[in-house]
Amino acid sequence: MQTINVDPEAVRKIVRTGYSQIAQDGSERRGGGKGCCGASPAETEKLAEHIGYSREELAGLPDGANMGLSCGNPNTRAALKPGEVVLDLGSGGGFDMFIAGGKIGSTGRAIGVDMTPDMLSKARKNIEAYRQKSGLNNVEFRLGEIEHLPVADASVDAVISNCVINLSPDKPQVWHEIVRVLKPGGRVAVSDLALLKPLPSAIEQMVEALVGCVAGAALVSETQRMAEAAGLVDVVLKPKANYVDGMVDWQDPLYQKITAHLPAGAKPSDYITSLEVTARKPEQGSAASVPVGVSKPAAKLEVFDPAMCCSTGVCGPSVDPKLAQFSADLDWLKSQGVAVERHNLAQTPAAFAANATVKSTLDKHGTDCLPLVMVDGSVASVGSYPTRVELAGWAGLAPAKKLYSEPVNELVALGAAIAANCQPCFKYHHQKAQALGVSEDDMTSAVNTAMAVKKMAERATLELADQMLASVPEGTAAEGGCGCASTSGCC
Repeated sequence: MQTINVDPEAVRKIVRTGYSQIAQDGSERRGGGKGCCGASPAETEKLAEHIGYSREELAGLPDGANMGLSCGNPNTRAALKPGEVVLDLGSGGGFDMFIAGGKIGSTGRAIGVDMTPDMLSKARKNIEAYRQKSGLNNVEFRLGEIEHLPVADASVDAVISNCVINLSPDKPQVWHEIVRVLKPGGRVAVSDLALLKPLPSAIEQMVEALVGCVAGAALVSETQRMAEAAGLVDVVLKPKANYVDGMVDWQDPLYQKITAHLPAGAKPSDYITSLEVTARKPEQGSAASVPVGVSKPAAKLEVFDPAMCCSTGVCGPSVDPKLAQFSADLDWLKSQGVAVERHNLAQTPAAFAANATVKSTLDKHGTDCLPLVMVDGSVASVGSYPTRVELAGWAGLAPAKKLYSEPVNELVALGAAIAANCQPCFKYHHQKAQALGVSEDDMTSAVNTAMAVKKMAERATLELADQMLASVPEGTAAEGGCGCASTSGCC
């Protein structure tokens, strides 16, 4: 049994070597077969379905993207929406990224980061097949360590990860990096292996257990502490022991070795669990949500627009809703006492030339860097208009929370479909809710609530009928008639 060197770089080398082998040749992790990790395609698909992936999601993947390395399904908890930017830590062959790409659509961006060049090559080769199957070109893969992500500050709406953080020799740094790259209000959905209690030392020293995501796993309680210490809030942990029990039932070679090194009568799920972690970055008040060099509250916000007839978005033959919304957001900032200046390249070019930072950025990147937003003299964003949440975070303000969203809309629509007994409506909105990442638990709650309300309405109607039938003469019609009189009926 090969032992593990505790030096962080030595651990990274072991992990990189192990996953390079998996990317190239497979391994003996799950028995003899031709699929990656030794598992046949049928076995990897069975495992994926066991941990929560749908057949529709798996059918849309490029061949070889599902390598049987997952221990959960973070996509179900991420609640991804069209147009969002999602980041996958340890993206491997692109399994979760290609699924996420379908949820965020053509206006979104899915970024996978992996430190193993062979995995990166495998994922990038899969992109063309993904494009052909989905018609989307919204996925990219970057080489990097999850402790030092090659991603800009406050640029990501959601971070997901599937059975990877346990491999890191510096997990607190990973959680700090997650907070750094998340936009204010951004969210985290992680599936990982964690420990319910410390492992026997013999298992901790097994290289197979490290590469298999077990030996490097942290305690459940420690995972929560690291996430909160990094600045995340609303941290929710959900252990799922059925994953480990399933691996034992399928006679996974790694879990057979682990069982052999446990005390008599003990089983792997006494020590190891699959853990779902969800959390979010505060919308304001977190140091990671503020651009470097910006103090709070902000004394001055400057916007440098590209050349156009005006910056309001409401002139000309058509209205640009993004510009109109941004103009309203700036008016809101002004009403909160924030000093706001706005410059249009076509109308006030001197303001661009007079600002050394803006001029330098234009010289380097051209007008693609516009719009450019500065807060107290530091660049806060380039190339796109920030949201009100971002503006408020930079200025130290708390905008009114927007509770009604696309996922909430679909939950309401599901309830309405139940109330109307409309099967086509329910199927349609169920599919839309799934595409937006709404969990089955939330959809079940919406249905149960609708059923409860519907039953109350039925009882009230019956009571009204009892009262009226005793007093209304037979054959008397209600004033105004009823839509139910139509030949098709409304019920």
